[in-house]
Amino acid sequence: MKPFGPIKTTLFIIISHFSLNSLADTVPTTQVEVKTYTYSGGELSGTIYVENIDYTKVVTVIYADGSDDWNNNGNTIAAAFSESISDTNYEYWTFSSSVNSIKEFYVKYDVDGNTYYDNNGNANYQVSASSTTTTTATKTTTTATKTTATATSTATGSTSFPSGNSTISSWIKGQEDTSRSVMLGNINPPGSATGFISASLSTSGPDYYYHWTRDAALVAHVIVNDYNTTLSGDSSTLQVIKDYVTFSVNSQSESTVCNCLGEPKFNPDGSSYTGAWGRPQNDGPAERATTFIFFADTYLAQGGDSSYVTGTLAPAIYADLDYVVNNWSTGCYDLWEEVNGIHFYTLMVMRRGLIDGASFASRNGDSTRSSSYTSTAKSIATKIDSFWSASNNYVAVSQSVTSGVSKAGYDASTIIAANQASLGDGFYTPGSDKMLATSVAVENAFSSLYTVNTGKASYLGNAIGRYPEDTYNGNGNSQGNPWYLCTNALGELYYRAIKEWNAAGSVTVNSVNLGFFQKIDSSISSGTTFTLGTSDYSTLVDNVALAADKFFAVVQYHERSNGSMPEQFGREDGLPTGARDLTWSHAAMISAARAKAGTPVY
Repeated sequence: MKPFGPIKTTLFIIISHFSLNSLADTVPTTQVEVKTYTYSGGELSGTIYVENIDYTKVVTVIYADGSDDWNNNGNTIAAAFSESISDTNYEYWTFSSSVNSIKEFYVKYDVDGNTYYDNNGNANYQVSASSTTTTTATKTTTTATKTTATATSTATGSTSFPSGNSTISSWIKGQEDTSRSVMLGNINPPGSATGFISASLSTSGPDYYYHWTRDAALVAHVIVNDYNTTLSGDSSTLQVIKDYVTFSVNSQSESTVCNCLGEPKFNPDGSSYTGAWGRPQNDGPAERATTFIFFADTYLAQGGDSSYVTGTLAPAIYADLDYVVNNWSTGCYDLWEEVNGIHFYTLMVMRRGLIDGASFASRNGDSTRSSSYTSTAKSIATKIDSFWSASNNYVAVSQSVTSGVSKAGYDASTIIAANQASLGDGFYTPGSDKMLATSVAVENAFSSLYTVNTGKASYLGNAIGRYPEDTYNGNGNSQGNPWYLCTNALGELYYRAIKEWNAAGSVTVNSVNLGFFQKIDSSISSGTTFTLGTSDYSTLVDNVALAADKFFAVVQYHERSNGSMPEQFGREDGLPTGARDLTWSHAAMISAARAKAGTPVY
C-alpha cells in the first residue's frame, strides 16, 4: 500500500459561488465548470461541477507545464466522482495529482457521445508557481475546439486553510498511516470469508470478531475515498473493496433472524449471527448503499468494467435503498445497538443514501426508483427537522423510543451523523447553525462527567463519550467511558465547518450558533459576520482549528504509544480499554485527519 503524502498547509484565494450568508451551493447553467482549484507543494487539486447527463462519463483535466508545453494535450489528470449535489442534476467531481510544473489548464467532459469544455472563457485557468492559489472565475463552457489563450483569471479575497497546532499536525501524519495499516490488517483475516471486515480481532473480553454491516460500510467508505484520491489505480486497494462487495452481496441473501436487510452482524464465515441482539438496525443498508455508489462512480471514472457496476453493484444498491423506502418510518435499534426507536443518525444516513441513490438510478435509466428515492428523502428531511429542539438549542438523538436506555437527548451520534451523512447543502451540515449549537451541547454534557476532563493540561480538550447515561464500559456494564471515535468526531466537525465557511465566503453569528463562537472567543456577539479574506476571518478559523486540535490531542494523549486505539479509554485513569484496535476507531481517525488537511471524506 502506498502511504498518504504529507499533509500540507495551504494558502489559497477563493471566489465563491455561494451566497455570503448561505451554505447551500448554486450550480452553474453549463455542463461542466471548475468550482475551485489549488496548486500547492507541487500538487494540483480541485473540485468541478458536472451535469449528470448520463451515468457513464469521463472528466479530464488537461494542463500545460511550466514552459507552456501541452504535450499534444497529453498532460492529463483524471477527475473522479465525489458526491451528488442534492435537489439538482449536478455532481461534484474532484481531482488531485502531483505536477512538477504547471502554467494553465482546462477541463474536458466526455459524455453520451458529446464533448464539453470549461476553458475559463477561452482564457484557461492560470496557475502561479510562486504561490498557492485557489480560484473560481467566470467561465464559458462550449463544445468548441480548445484554445490556449493566456489571459489571467481574476480572484478576490484570500484566506488560509488553517494548520492548527503544529505538534498535532506532525503527529496526525504518522497516526493516519498507522491507522490505515491497522484498519487493513483487520480485513480478510486468515480463515474468514472473502471480504470479512472484522470490527476488531478481539475474540474475547469482548468478542468483536464479527462483520457489522454499519461498521464495515463506514470503514469501506474510507477505503473507497483512498481509491478515489491518493490511491487511485492501486490494485490492492481495489481488491479490498471488491472483496467487501462480495461479502456484502452474499450477506444480503443470507437467512437472518430478522428476515430483513437490517440484520446487524455476520460471522467470519459469512453466515448471519443468530444470537440475541438488538435488531433490526436499519442504518446499515443505507450506509452500504452510499459506499457502493461511491465505489461505482470511482471505479467507472478509473476505467472500470461497467458490467460489474450494472450487474453486481446496482442490484445490491437497489435492494438496500428499496428496503429504506419501505422501512424508514418504523422503529429500529440505533447505531449503539441499545435503543429501539426513530433516530436522528439513522434518518440522516438514510436521507443521504436515497439522494445518492436517486442520482445513481437516474444515471442508470431507472426513473421510477429515482423519483421514489427523491420523494422519500424529502419526507425523511421533514422528519429530521422535528429532532431540533429550539428550547434546548440542540438536535435530540431519538424519538418514539419503545425500549432501551432513557436519555436526556445528548448523543455523539448526532455529531457523527453531520460528518458522515450531510451533503454540502446546509442541511444539518457540520458548519450549519444547528449542528454548531449541538456540538456545544454534546461537549458540555461530558465536560464535568469524566475525571480525565478535570484538571487537564491546557492543550487538551474534553474527552467525549457516546452519551452521558452510558453504562457500557467496553466489556460489561458499570460506567461508560470516552470513545476515541466520538472524541475525534468533534475535532472533525470543526474542520469540516471551516471548509464550509470558506466555500460560503462568510459565516454569520446568530442566536442559535452564538454559544459555539463564544467558546472560541467570548467577545464575539450575535449579528457579527466574518468574511473570507479579512483578518478577523483568518483569526477566527485559526482559533477554531486550534480548538479542534485539542480534541485530537486527547486522542493522542490516551492512545497506546504505538498508535493502537481500542474502542474506549477510561473515564478516570484514561487508559485504553475495550475491544483492541477497533476498526471503526482507526477509520474515524483517518477521516478526521483528512478533514484537518482540508480534504474531508465525502
